[in-house]
Amino acid sequence: MLSYRHAFHAGNHADILKHSVLVNIFESLNQKDKPYSVFDTHAGSGIYSLDDERALKTNEANEGIIELLKKMDNIDFPESLSNYYKITDLYKRHKEYPGSVEFEKIFTNPEGTHTVFELNTSEIKPLTENLKRAPRILLNHPTPSNSTTSTNNNTYTQTNNNNTNSNLCKSVKSVSNFSDGLKGILSLTPPKIKRGLVLIDPSYEEKNDYKLAEETIVKLHKKWNVGIIALWYPLLAHRAIEIEAMKNSIIANAKAQNENTNIMDARLLVNKPDSHTETSLEENAGPPRLYGSGMLIINFPWKLDEKTKDNLSYITNAIYKNGCPSYEVNMY
Repeated sequence: MLSYRHAFHAGNHADILKHSVLVNIFESLNQKDKPYSVFDTHAGSGIYSLDDERALKTNEANEGIIELLKKMDNIDFPESLSNYYKITDLYKRHKEYPGSVEFEKIFTNPEGTHTVFELNTSEIKPLTENLKRAPRILLNHPTPSNSTTSTNNNTYTQTNNNNTNSNLCKSVKSVSNFSDGLKGILSLTPPKIKRGLVLIDPSYEEKNDYKLAEETIVKLHKKWNVGIIALWYPLLAHRAIEIEAMKNSIIANAKAQNENTNIMDARLLVNKPDSHTETSLEENAGPPRLYGSGMLIINFPWKLDEKTKDNLSYITNAIYKNGCPSYEVNMY
């Protein structure tokens, strides 16, 4: 279908969960001065405008990252949220929210590789433009260097003079592949640089997307058993069976391959599962169908579980109180 546009939802509770976890993963990867591979199977636009009419229509950013940053300005937050705060606060001043690709550019080791996929034709033009642009901040390497981005067989050097950190570029090879990320990731793994991360966050527009994500991750883990595999998934009452089947299969297969595989499942709920009643689109004025989301991480870095608990405890106490927020962090 490919009708999903993340511009309506950028900076919402799902992004807060996904990107706070992603930041902590990159912090762990960057503790070693060694290169790594980064893959993003569903890149989207890379950067989103907070005053875009689509964002204003849903108001999800105002209830999410904008409200959270207000609280973080006045209430002490855990050290594990420091870089997430630093980045999102900086972009908010420019009326932007960074997508996963932008976080990846900010953190990826200068000697590593960064490969992104996007199949939605409406996202390709803004993604291409945003990949050319140097990040507003870099948190990956102390030595400035030129940044090379390869997009659709073209190569660009990021020298954005309007960028507040244009002197802090990095030499990460970024490749934008305008194709199916779930198929593409299997064709490019295991990578030459074995250490690394893949983020998989489909829009789950179709019921079959859950099965496709499961099958891809099972195959991927067999091919690249040392890679960190991060799967974002929605929490939807009418898809509870598919979601649990997907997770259970991924966990069982990973453990069957190696019973010592570390797996973390983190969930942030901003409403109760029964908070939404299905009605026609015209009549629907109740709580959103997406009552939360989760992150399933295979080969999660040391102490990511502790950091995620600290993060979600703070977030649920800071915002979404009207929806009775809660969180879970489980290890397998």
